[in-house]
Amino acid sequence: MIAAYFSFEALPEAVKFQHKIISKVRLDCTKFANPTGYTGLTDFVNTKGLMFLYKTPARELVKSNSKRMAEWALSNGKLNLSSIYFEDTDYPEYGYGYPNANRLLSNKEPNPLFPFRNDCYLFLTNADLSSVEVLIIMNGRNMVSAYYQNFIEGGLEQELLELRVQAQPFFDYERSL
Repeated sequence: MIAAYFSFEALPEAVKFQHKIISKVRLDCTKFANPTGYTGLTDFVNTKGLMFLYKTPARELVKSNSKRMAEWALSNGKLNLSSIYFEDTDYPEYGYGYPNANRLLSNKEPNPLFPFRNDCYLFLTNADLSSVEVLIIMNGRNMVSAYYQNFIEGGLEQELLELRVQAQPFFDYERSL
């Protein structure tokens, strides 16, 4: 069911210093498992082969239904991956989201996530969002609430454990110096 898995985290200070990373809100993709060859995050990979996102207060990026508020969004500074909706206060580490479904971005440029508009993202975070695991379910947007509840109830735990074991480094920060 899970098409791809990406683990983003705040890098240790020594690694950030070596790579001249200044941002305190940057999360780098350190591991991934992509058994299906999912390409929906390709536009987030830069020319050096890095993929990183910034945790951004959602109110700065997203105009949404006032009944459904996201506190955080993940963006690379140019493109918003998703807002993160934390709806169950008993499980504050579990969230969900999905790509922008508009054909065009606000600047009238084509939205590179439009072909993936029906996918859903499930997020597993720590308290300060210095670690965010992203699980992608292709064509799951219309069932996001069901996937979210299944995730909270442990229905994806075995598959997530297997993907964590399969996960490979996304970028070798030591070799790139």
